[in-house]
Amino acid sequence: MRVAVADVGTNSCHLLVAESRGGGYRVLDALKERTRLGECVEDGLITPEGVARLEVALRRFKQLSQAAEVSALRVYATSAMREAANGEDVARHLRTSTGVYPQIVSGEREGALTYLGAASSVEFGDDNVLLDLGGGSLEIARGDARGARSVVSLPLGSVRTRLAYLRKDPPSTSSVRELAALVRGALLPHEATFALSEGTRVIGSSGTFESVASMLAARDGHGGRDVNGYTFRLAELVDLHEEIRKLGVPKRAKFPGLDPRRADIIVAGLTVLRAALETLGADVVTVSSGALREGMLAEYLSQEAEWEAGLSARQRSVLEVAERFRLDLAHARHVTRLARDLLAALEETGETFGPDARSLLTSGAMLHEVGLIVGQSSHHKHGQYIVRHAGLRGYEPWQVEIVSQLVRYHRKSVPKASHADFTALPDAHRQLVSRLAAVLRVADGLDRSHTQAARLEGLARRGRGWVLRVADVTDLDLHGVREKADLWTQTLGELDVEAAGA
Repeated sequence: MRVAVADVGTNSCHLLVAESRGGGYRVLDALKERTRLGECVEDGLITPEGVARLEVALRRFKQLSQAAEVSALRVYATSAMREAANGEDVARHLRTSTGVYPQIVSGEREGALTYLGAASSVEFGDDNVLLDLGGGSLEIARGDARGARSVVSLPLGSVRTRLAYLRKDPPSTSSVRELAALVRGALLPHEATFALSEGTRVIGSSGTFESVASMLAARDGHGGRDVNGYTFRLAELVDLHEEIRKLGVPKRAKFPGLDPRRADIIVAGLTVLRAALETLGADVVTVSSGALREGMLAEYLSQEAEWEAGLSARQRSVLEVAERFRLDLAHARHVTRLARDLLAALEETGETFGPDARSLLTSGAMLHEVGLIVGQSSHHKHGQYIVRHAGLRGYEPWQVEIVSQLVRYHRKSVPKASHADFTALPDAHRQLVSRLAAVLRVADGLDRSHTQAARLEGLARRGRGWVLRVADVTDLDLHGVREKADLWTQTLGELDVEAAGA
């Protein structure tokens, strides 16, 4: 199967398109867009220019993904959008203008995923400390070969610190010292967590670390080679920092091994890295080209493998149809999880649906958007036809018909007496379609943003209605579920949705 992931950073945006292969993956395409979003923040708000740059990048990412026949593009946004007061508003706007929704992730989650990505590129040991320097933040993570245990995110990115401390070119010695002191102070509360022992491996992941490796390799006459796995000593970084910080941008742009486009931010990046490594007591650093997007990819493929491992023959037939018609599998699977969780919660309160309900709901949820291959307009009706004639295995004819009608009623009109296909069903089947479609509509609304983040916290009766508590939802998800709760209200009672922590 093929997947696509992308990250929206403070300095640039990256896309990876890959195909799962024997427990690993093969990269099919990659694209980097240097958006410099950090320069497009004024008074804590992303400017229209910043939004326009992101629109260009995300449209290109979507086009490349679709050209590779990947229906789902998972996008995470980091520091710049995370800290901007209008970050969520910008994310919703991008969803409308580009069809891609960048999910804003915490610094801790960013660090954990970057750790996972770095571990896929270089050998990790039993104890590792990873430093990942982006444009807006510095993440430090500690863990073993399986994943990170401790993560801290600090606002010390190279774009941010250059704009705040090193505007003069070349920067003064005092300003460089001031920035270094800031880094040491920020790390002081975390020294115990990341104190190095004899067997600790220190890994560096970011454009700045790769630049260090490229410049040192060029100095040794080995320029132009892949720097993944390159190892250098702190003393080499110190010498490089002392040399390059005295140069202005024009001379830095010609420095052997340095990408000229990083000439303006490299001094800030080197200053932060030097101060951080000195504070931690690191002597030797190994560079990993794996970063956030590789971690996203590894997590994505792991989730897919876990899902497929537990499928029955009937469910495998549904998956084959989903893949044949190029569904957004990440969205389909998340909606399926939410629908099944909702059904289980209803059954715990005493609601009964019958022995086939869970299986039929699972199939309807997985295939609810199958009609999109025909077109957006009326895709619920196109989907009903496709399901009827897709050749699903393991189902009796009446079960295929119920699945097709769940797809039909996952959006737009609720079941009506004027709908001939619906009224042709036996009474018990009409009731089952109405109640399961009610559940599916709510589940689909909870992933209106297509971020696969929403989780159910609880469902309880409240008078004659219900209160549903959910976590990790966007405003778009809340709007989606409230908009699609009409059939639930009609068949089960009024539904009130509350966001946990709100």
